[in-house]
Amino acid sequence: MASTEDIPAQVRWEIATKAANSQSVVYDMLVRQIIGDKVDEIWKVIMSEGGKEAKVMAESLGLPAKNAKEIEDAFGIISTILMGPGFESEILEANEDRMIVRLTGCPMLNAHRRVGYGPTSGTPFHCQEFCQSSVQSLNPRYVIRYSKRMCTGDTYCEYAIELEK
Repeated sequence: MASTEDIPAQVRWEIATKAANSQSVVYDMLVRQIIGDKVDEIWKVIMSEGGKEAKVMAESLGLPAKNAKEIEDAFGIISTILMGPGFESEILEANEDRMIVRLTGCPMLNAHRRVGYGPTSGTPFHCQEFCQSSVQSLNPRYVIRYSKRMCTGDTYCEYAIELEK
């Protein structure tokens, strides 16, 4: 008899995150049709709370977050665990106080494309809420700031994780 244990963990994880991302996109689409852009207020709370779990996850995995480099590493691992493979990035600047990252692949944007429902006007806001909450959870001395976003039409996302000024 076949069992889920017969399926490699990597494959199970990819299937689960792909399905969860697609469900999230469809949920947004349907709720947006019913209540309009008020759904953005709901997503703000959901994404903020989700981001707050980053510290718990990082601690349970033994991931440090004392400086910008460690925060970026932990944030990348946590985001990949939650959203699955598909993140593609390069480091443009790296030091203890500041990391600048260019992201050219995103599993959530991929889910939007699969479902055929382009990112809504709220998508960048939802992403920012999750990312900001995650980074501040990992280390409240740091913030994340986006200068480019694929979900608004840019060819890549670009962000800085840096000491809050």
